[in-house]
Amino acid sequence: MARWRLFLASTWLAASAAVVNAADWPAFRGAEAGVSRETGLPGAWDGPSGQGVAWKYPLTGQGISSPVVAGGKVFLTACAGYQQKRLMVTALSAADGKLLWQRQFAATGDTTCHPTTNMAAPTPVAGPKGVYALFATGDAIGLSHDGDLLWIRSLVRDNPTVTNQVGMASSLALSRDTVLVSMENAGESFFAGLDASTGIDRWRLPRSSGLNWSSPLVIGRGGRDEALFPSSSELLAVEPESGKTVWKHEGPIATIASPAVDGGRLYAPGSPFVAFKPGAADEWKSPKLSTRHTSPVAVDGKLYSAVVIGVNCVDGATGQEVWQHRLKGPFSASLLAGDGKLYAINEEGVATVLALGGDKPKVLATNALGEKVASTPAISGGRLFIRGDKHLFCIAGR
Repeated sequence: MARWRLFLASTWLAASAAVVNAADWPAFRGAEAGVSRETGLPGAWDGPSGQGVAWKYPLTGQGISSPVVAGGKVFLTACAGYQQKRLMVTALSAADGKLLWQRQFAATGDTTCHPTTNMAAPTPVAGPKGVYALFATGDAIGLSHDGDLLWIRSLVRDNPTVTNQVGMASSLALSRDTVLVSMENAGESFFAGLDASTGIDRWRLPRSSGLNWSSPLVIGRGGRDEALFPSSSELLAVEPESGKTVWKHEGPIATIASPAVDGGRLYAPGSPFVAFKPGAADEWKSPKLSTRHTSPVAVDGKLYSAVVIGVNCVDGATGQEVWQHRLKGPFSASLLAGDGKLYAINEEGVATVLALGGDKPKVLATNALGEKVASTPAISGGRLFIRGDKHLFCIAGR
């Protein structure tokens, strides 16, 4: 087991107070909603020629979930077999891409979905004691970092009316020993906190039926964690251990993209896009920042959003446009920021690296992966981990 230490976020809104290694990327969009505090991050690469590629691993099956990194291991999920009924969790060495272990499970829920998605759409989450995976079949699994089964649970057997024939995609989040699950669907809907050691409900909040693919997010505020659950009607903040409501902000809120955080302010995609401080009224709204699938990112007082025609940068305090840069889309991967760079990767696998800040857009590099990309990359140890449709690429930093 790798050494674990407290991740100290440099912003007021840290993504989690859970104990993780500072170089880890333990969840969808990492520990700070898409922001990395590392330096020496990659700027240029070329997948077809191998330039800047430290290693690549051939993937088995399908998946659009993001890789997560913890304790020197990269974890990712996939599905395969007849009607995607074979569910897989794989662990690789972050250093060299060597396969460490792979575990396979049989799906218990419906595998019907839209052709653009699959059963391995939700991103897993990693903590000091294990890695936790959720599949679009409603199967939730807890594994140790060495691949030993901690628990397995069929959420659809516990809740027989759960259904989403488009395909469920909400990723997991983790606060200390509580795994956070969003299961808003056309059937029995709920938010829940599962015990990370057993998979048993610690709490459960019934919700109105309705399709929702956005993911929960953990922030640190006032010395404690708050779990944020976006939905079409509101952004709900609860105590992760109990599920007790702390505050809520009425919508409409986006049901695919998840919020960004920076400087004590939350930025929630929706119609319109809205900025506010927890528990307070709206500070500004904008109809020009609506995203398709991608979550925005906020850092150093600026908000960046991938819109239909490219990337918009606005002032985080006022919502006033700073610059706009046209890019060829569409985008499914969420924006990431770190080391003065903004990463925008389109579905063709072309990554545009822009400079953060500034009064005008500045393109630092345009990088081809050579494969289609539908998942959000991970940043860890000065490297970028990008899931293509055939390989997992590790892009080397400086």
